[in-house]
Amino acid sequence: MGKKLNTLTQEQAQKIWNGRPKLPEKKILAFAHKQVFVNEQYFFKHKEYGHRYGYCTACGKDVQIDIENMRLWTDKHAACRSARHNDTVCCPACGHEVQVKDAGRGRSQLVNAAVVAVTQRTRNGGILLSFVGVYENYRYDFKAAPEMDRLLYAAYFNIGQHFVAERSYYCDDMFISVKQKPTRKLPCTVEPAKLDHNSWKCTEGEGAKLLGFEETLEKSNLRYLPWETYHECAQQLYRSAIANYPVNLLGLLYQYSRYPVLTERLIKEGNGDLVAEQVEWNCTAGLDYKQVVPYKAMRLTKQEYRMLKTQDNICCSTLKATKALKKYGCKMTDENFRFFLVFQHSWSQQKCYKALDVLRQNLSPQKAINWVNRQAAGGYGTPTNVLSDYSDYLDQCRRLGLDVNRKEVAVPQDLRDLHRQYSEELTRRANEKKIKERAERAKKLAKDLPKLKRKYTYASSGLFIRPAEGPEDLLKEGCAQHNCVYSCYTEKYLDRKTDILFVRKQSDPDQSYVTVEFKDGTVIQCRADHNRPAPPDVQEFMQAWLAYLKSNRKTKAVS
Repeated sequence: MGKKLNTLTQEQAQKIWNGRPKLPEKKILAFAHKQVFVNEQYFFKHKEYGHRYGYCTACGKDVQIDIENMRLWTDKHAACRSARHNDTVCCPACGHEVQVKDAGRGRSQLVNAAVVAVTQRTRNGGILLSFVGVYENYRYDFKAAPEMDRLLYAAYFNIGQHFVAERSYYCDDMFISVKQKPTRKLPCTVEPAKLDHNSWKCTEGEGAKLLGFEETLEKSNLRYLPWETYHECAQQLYRSAIANYPVNLLGLLYQYSRYPVLTERLIKEGNGDLVAEQVEWNCTAGLDYKQVVPYKAMRLTKQEYRMLKTQDNICCSTLKATKALKKYGCKMTDENFRFFLVFQHSWSQQKCYKALDVLRQNLSPQKAINWVNRQAAGGYGTPTNVLSDYSDYLDQCRRLGLDVNRKEVAVPQDLRDLHRQYSEELTRRANEKKIKERAERAKKLAKDLPKLKRKYTYASSGLFIRPAEGPEDLLKEGCAQHNCVYSCYTEKYLDRKTDILFVRKQSDPDQSYVTVEFKDGTVIQCRADHNRPAPPDVQEFMQAWLAYLKSNRKTKAVS
């Protein structure tokens, strides 16, 4: 089509910005007090001229709560009088639900803050969204009125036109840009929810509160945007327990200003889920945005489009499944479509497609799908499980030296049984290799054992210490002492990364007593049975043994 997606120049954008309507401060403050902070209202109890009063921030009235005239006395007065700090009551004057606060207590953190997205129509029929901070500061005065902060961010949208205005880091001016995409950090909500964070950045659970959006939209050039339908689709997309969950309004307006006809027709034809996934989650569905007819933009024929509409709502996963189906040369049938749709919701998507590529080298596309379905019916359950195990099966074949290019190897009749057999064979080979390697290391340890005995063997006070003689010795020690010396330290000992020693009584040398781990000249562990601390006699013996090792080192150094 050759049309520019943004026809605005920097000078034109600056002119629109300079001629923008003024922000309605009174309307914004009234909206903030009555709707944005509707769930953040307080009842400050205080004394004045000998009487007890309560100031309601919702209606702005001082209510006397120690009335002597019983005609004027109500249950609400009684509840307010007996309520404690942070209790919830109803104001006797306006009936609004408020939180009781003692006016004499500190209020250093009592500030309500939010962001209001003010929507205004420009002279040329565009929409200007201005994000303004509002707050109610009760830190110094509990009768404080709502106040408006400075402008935080702004975005302008029209058919084929958009720009954003951001506050500069170096000065207080707003910087205009026609090239920058509207930020996604400012989600918007239709009805204000209870605030969780006093921050203008608008967390996902909060969002900026829209003021005058629907009324302005109807009078602007973007009035054909199906906002209500999109909002409903976006709410279903998040499946949040929060009512009126914030949605990416800036992203929607940005897309509509660039592709108005296509976006409008997609939503009106029941494809709002597809637009919502693109706007909210930034999903790419491979749409041809040069087209204005939905099925052509999706690169489908009319028949294919009608078939997908009968299946379910069209979304990004649907189009990706259709694209994969056509790539593999399969017929567009309900069964084949469901086959490829399963992969879109799988963590092993790429793994499945690579496995399917191997099958296609030996079978036609339809026969490959039929083979996967037969294996799934044989106990796997889903095609994803079949192709995931098939990928592992091919790896097993390569490790066993089988040629995966041969059809009888690449296309087994019973994948489940053959995969199990190869798993057992590889496990057996791995165990044999491990046993062989351990035996070689045990032989090496046996050669070093005399040297270790000369170095570590020591006897004193009815006890003696010696090194472990091998894996069998460690196994007996672990069973007798009920510890993990065999399971956790055999490999380390054989690799000479640490030394394992046994302390025994000279009167009973074959009976386990204390197990010791010694490394880099330091006793790491010295444990009795069931990992109990070593007895006092062993601890004294170990001090004498360490002194013996130290004296031996000094003797060798002198010699």
